[in-house]
Amino acid sequence: MKTVLRFKRSGVVGGLVLLLLAGIPTVAPCQSTAFTVARLVTCEAVRDRTPVNVTEVFPAGTETVYCFLEARDIAQPTDVKMVWYHGDQEVAQVPLAIGQGLRWRTYASKEMMGMKGNWKVYLVDAADNTLASVQFVLE
Repeated sequence: MKTVLRFKRSGVVGGLVLLLLAGIPTVAPCQSTAFTVARLVTCEAVRDRTPVNVTEVFPAGTETVYCFLEARDIAQPTDVKMVWYHGDQEVAQVPLAIGQGLRWRTYASKEMMGMKGNWKVYLVDAADNTLASVQFVLE
C-alpha cells in the first residue's frame, strides 16, 4: 500500500512529499540553491563523520537518536537547523552551520527520554523553507 502525504509548513519550497511504503517512511529531499542534500538519515551514532546503524525503527530503550546530514556542492556558508517533532509537536530545534565546499557532513542528536511513537526531523534553511525530512519510530 502506498500513501502520499503532503505536510503544510510555512515557507515549504515546492511542497514536501513523503512516501510511506509498508508503514515505513522514506526521505523526500528537495534541492536548495545554496547546496544539495545528498543524504539525511537517522542512525544510532556518528563516528568519524559517518552514520552508524542507519535505521528508521529504534527499539524501546534507545537513549539517543542522531540525524545525519550530508550536503554537496555548497555555494556559500549556510545556516540551517534540524527541527525535531514527536507526533505533531515540535520538541527541539538544533542550529547547524554548513561550510562552503564540495561536501559537508554534520549531525544533530536528540535524547529520547522514553518518548515512544512517531518522530519527524525537518531540515530547514534560515527562511524556514523545508529542504528535506526524515521520519522514524521509537518502539
